[in-house]
Amino acid sequence: MKTLKVLKYVGFGILGLAFVILVVFGVQALWNWLIPELFHGPVLTFWQTVGLFILSKILLTGVAPGSRHSHKKEWRRKCEDKYRHSPTEDMAASTAEQV
Repeated sequence: MKTLKVLKYVGFGILGLAFVILVVFGVQALWNWLIPELFHGPVLTFWQTVGLFILSKILLTGVAPGSRHSHKKEWRRKCEDKYRHSPTEDMAASTAEQV
């Protein structure tokens, strides 16, 4: 039974690695198809594409584990606090200011 669990995890690891490699090849193909022709940019190798993929992940999502969720919760709390009051209160306040 334990052997099946190990094989399952190894299989998922291989599938995950294959997926990442396919994504990198897809990004490389798109880059090499579009960028040199449109912007006269460089043609990327596989390892340059891996570096670009990692750099974009770091810049777009960050590297700290769990930080994304705490920022999302904080943003949601601020948004709910801001819009907690009803629109009728705003209308009453604006008519009182006009008088």
